[in-house]
Amino acid sequence: MAVDTIEARLARLEGSYEQINTRLGSIELRLNRLDDTIELRLNRLDDKMDRQFYWLLGLLVISILLPLAMRYLPAP
Repeated sequence: MAVDTIEARLARLEGSYEQINTRLGSIELRLNRLDDTIELRLNRLDDKMDRQFYWLLGLLVISILLPLAMRYLPAP
């Protein structure tokens, strides 16, 4: 009788381990999808920040050069 209870307990433990393995696998898949989503959004944000930086840099250069050009160019 003791052998039957040990075998039953071992079978139950094996079933539990299989469930844990399945659950961890699904969690891993969800984390991978979340990682991909975050990476995609960060890449888009990085591209947007690059564009805004170049616009800002262009406006800054123009704001520096325009007064100089107005001062040194002959008046019409």
